Amino acid sequence: MLLHIGVHKTGTTAVQTALANSRDILGNWQVRYPGQLMAHRDVASSVMGRPLGWRTDGARPPQQALWNQVVKAAHAYQGITVISSEFFAESPDEVVRRIAKDMTCEQLRVVVTLRNLGRILPSAWQQNLKSGFEIPYLPWLQRMLFQDDEATRNTIFWRRHRHDLLVERWAGIVGAEHVTVVVVDDRAREGIFHNFEDLLGLPRQTLYDRRGEVSNRSLTLAEAAFLRRLNVAVGGSEGWRAYPNRVQAAMVKALVEGRAPDPDEAGMATPQWAMDRAAELAGQMINRIEASGVHIVGDLAVLRQQLTGPQDATDDAADLPVDSAIAAMLGALQGSTSPGPGASRRPAASWVHRARTLLGVKKTP
Repeated sequence: MLLHIGVHKTGTTAVQTALANSRDILGNWQVRYPGQLMAHRDVASSVMGRPLGWRTDGARPPQQALWNQVVKAAHAYQGITVISSEFFAESPDEVVRRIAKDMTCEQLRVVVTLRNLGRILPSAWQQNLKSGFEIPYLPWLQRMLFQDDEATRNTIFWRRHRHDLLVERWAGIVGAEHVTVVVVDDRAREGIFHNFEDLLGLPRQTLYDRRGEVSNRSLTLAEAAFLRRLNVAVGGSEGWRAYPNRVQAAMVKALVEGRAPDPDEAGMATPQWAMDRAAELAGQMINRIEASGVHIVGDLAVLRQQLTGPQDATDDAADLPVDSAIAAMLGALQGSTSPGPGASRRPAASWVHRARTLLGVKKTP
């Protein structure tokens, strides 16, 4: 089994999409990517024994029989079974030990994809924002990069992105010789596909030619400002719990996919002081990864690179594009009018009232 454990925001969606799109031909090289979904979050949830994601209230994880079935099929298959989910990176030690025992270390290759920490920062904050986050970007950066306390170390960001501790933990259990770190270089977007082709013994271009279109663009500064203000108005992640998951998910999807930003619309910018600190922390982590003895694919200097950012970055926008609000509202209304069986929902009129209040729009006759 080649077990791709992420981490988040390192091109995982692109790899998973290419693998899923290649299911019909992978068998030609004795490789299989089981299931029908793009990624294997359900498999990760099964072996971890807990629901995954930010909205887990009332949810139950898949039965552990799912993981057992995946393991049995992998042992029976005369080739490589690929399982990919960035949520595996969050596995506690006892789950890693179970994975190593069930597969046996000799039959397991754990792959960790890593990206420059400075490039991960805005993506990670925006992902939190989509989950109801209220903290502006700059104060969040200050806390994540400079506040060294137990509460900060236990945030979901550092649980996912203390890359050295992640690599050391898995290597210590499955063996460093069974762990491969793949360096993701944003300057060569095709590189990650070629890395996985080589790891799986696939001809060059096999995955790259089937990468498909991944709609996962970043929020613009104005969109992020709109979404953060909406989170504040709703009441953050706790306030969002009053709404079904599909309402919030539909709204965010519509905000990102329901409009095309103007070419001159400002994007999120990470200030230079944060880039400097990110490079400093990344250097410390990379030294430990090098010392761990795991296999390295790519140039670790990419992860050490000190990126350039503006000195006067802002995390808010004074003017919110009306089409941003319209796209988000349409998504929310769509989600609120398509309930699942037995699901409760807040009336669409409530969404309209909240949006008008937030945007300062007076009711028209």
